[in-house]
Amino acid sequence: MAEPLLEVEHLKKYFPLTGGVFRKVIGYVHAVDDVSFKIYKGETVGLVGESGCGKTTTGRLLLRLIEPTSGKIKFNGKDITKLKGKDLRHLRTKMQMVFQDPFASLDPRTTIKNAVGEPLVINGIAKGRKMRDMVLELLQKVGLNEDHLNRFPHEFSGGQRQRIVIARALALKPEFVVLDEPTASLDVSVQAQILNLLKDLQEEFKLTYLFISHNLSVIKHVSDRIGVMYLGKLVELSPHDIFEEAAHPYTKALIKAVPIPDPKFKGKLGVLKGEVPSPVNPPKGCRFHPRCPEAMPICREEEPELKDIGGGHFVACHLFD
Repeated sequence: MAEPLLEVEHLKKYFPLTGGVFRKVIGYVHAVDDVSFKIYKGETVGLVGESGCGKTTTGRLLLRLIEPTSGKIKFNGKDITKLKGKDLRHLRTKMQMVFQDPFASLDPRTTIKNAVGEPLVINGIAKGRKMRDMVLELLQKVGLNEDHLNRFPHEFSGGQRQRIVIARALALKPEFVVLDEPTASLDVSVQAQILNLLKDLQEEFKLTYLFISHNLSVIKHVSDRIGVMYLGKLVELSPHDIFEEAAHPYTKALIKAVPIPDPKFKGKLGVLKGEVPSPVNPPKGCRFHPRCPEAMPICREEEPELKDIGGGHFVACHLFD
């Protein structure tokens, strides 16, 4: 396999909770809690889990959009966790993000030409006529044309706005792109178009993706490896077809909850019992044990390590000790 482009070691992000008259810290939200993994050049790693499990926070941490509480993030072998000033600014030309809501990530008062061209101007790459020509080339790469240059975001459909945001993310020719649920707000037919576009762009620009989604079917379609998060923890990371070789009880439960696209199907979908515990006060031991049908006494006391159970398939579960 190729060299790791990104290495994450024991990454944590705790958000403080304040209360009282003097706004003292009374607790912490354990959004990301001791996560480690690698992403190799040219691959797509999918990251799935229930809402609030820490997927998006992980993606933002990798790009230093928010600061980690502790841990290391290495990009091309260099620790980027403490970068500041010019070094951090240069790093951000190599790493970009496509957000879930394209309308919210575009300035409604700015034309598409200026929105896509802004990174080129800020980084001193192009301005004026040259910037316009480079923006047009980018728009054509994502299926838009010259007529769209001077329009505003509200004049486009959701799928078109997502194409614009993708073009902007590619403006500085990054190596790594975090895709935060890029198809969640789109119709199914448009989702397929965007997924195919992302695949084509990955091949053309030699991109590496972290694809964040709660949709297992989409993740299965686009990913080389799939990571599953639960309550701030990475519980499984597999290079195999996770629908066929899921190992962690939580992953199995997620798969059983996926709707079956068959009108003749009369069975019941799997439903996880219980509520997701609070990230402010997560359970001792394995965080999934209060809802796990296979929980053992050790699960309530000791936190399982993420171990390779064969073929690069990592699982954090005492069933495999």
